[in-house]
Amino acid sequence: MAQLKRFGFGLQALIVLAANNSEQCSSTEIAEQIQCEPTVLRKILAQLAEQGIVEARQGRSGGYQLTRNPEQITLAEIYKSLHEKEPQWDRMLDTTGNHLFGQKMHESFSKIMTDINTQVNQVLGTYTVGDFLD
Repeated sequence: MAQLKRFGFGLQALIVLAANNSEQCSSTEIAEQIQCEPTVLRKILAQLAEQGIVEARQGRSGGYQLTRNPEQITLAEIYKSLHEKEPQWDRMLDTTGNHLFGQKMHESFSKIMTDINTQVNQVLGTYTVGDFLD
């Protein structure tokens, strides 16, 4: 669940940055607007900066800004940038055992998980940060 929260806060932060027309915003300003704890948001923004989605400038006049046009940043890219762990639905595989029936179920469940992951990436790939701007 925490992964989906990071995705939600990260997406909202990027929308705020996109709406500010390439002007830098501090993490405190963004956090106030999206009602997120600033320290949590800074961790999210750091992950997005590592992936080249945002640029972070340190110091008194520092802040964050997008590295490219909002229409070029897909939700799939954001999702992948913020998720180090396997998706929540992959936990279904933990229910299968090492016995014959469990092995068959593991194989079937793995196919389902692959399909779900593919569909999620396809759907998220059809949306961009720019789609959320007025």
